[in-house]
Amino acid sequence: MTKKTMVIGLFLVFTILTSGAQVFAVDEKELEKQSDLIAKLLVSCRAIIARNQDLFDDPEKGDKGFTGDVYISKAREHFKNSTGIEVSESDISSTDPVKKALGTLLVSSKMVLDESQNVLNIKGLGFKNVIPAVVGRRTSYIYNKMMGAGYYLKQTSIEYRNPANRPDAFESKIFTIFEEPGFPKGKGIGEVVTYSDGFKVYRYMLPLYIDQECLQCHGDPKGEKDITGRAKEGYKVGEMRGAISVIVPVP
Repeated sequence: MTKKTMVIGLFLVFTILTSGAQVFAVDEKELEKQSDLIAKLLVSCRAIIARNQDLFDDPEKGDKGFTGDVYISKAREHFKNSTGIEVSESDISSTDPVKKALGTLLVSSKMVLDESQNVLNIKGLGFKNVIPAVVGRRTSYIYNKMMGAGYYLKQTSIEYRNPANRPDAFESKIFTIFEEPGFPKGKGIGEVVTYSDGFKVYRYMLPLYIDQECLQCHGDPKGEKDITGRAKEGYKVGEMRGAISVIVPVP
């Protein structure tokens, strides 16, 4: 092998390795985008549930007129205002992984509200437990089953009420970063994780902050029983107290 041939060979190897690194970087960026949108759609769904608590828990009203279709229509509008992206139930059949995941989440959300109609429309009953945490958990459960291996969606919290929301090691690590002084509000964090069997996934967390609608159950006075019978935590508006945790497979 001549010196010139060796140099050309080394150059080609370097070019291939560099190109591979660039492709991986683009893929990871796409995985972050997909995960962020999944998290934000669940946030939109939770927001709509929170905004309609007075309607849901009105004992004087029977039929609330809040069907699964009404729910996802409002969630779609909230999501579009937040991200600029339109999402549809029909996206569940898309070959695009981002659209498919969003469409599946939307369908899962509709299923939960449709299943809740019998309770939601009971006249004479106040609190019906159709709240963001419960609806979000049920939605995530259906979504996870429909999406299958490699996909996972979860609500998690630093001070969780439901054991199902307990943060795992990765989530606890990210929470410590979210709590660092100066960390940009609303910024998500994600990274590629390799399981012991070699299977790779992208894990992502989007922080959740306390807003006015959260205070009914989680605000002051601390220790007082909320409408669910649990003790209020005494949270304040703007505090980071939870996150949407997303897992998607690495192609």
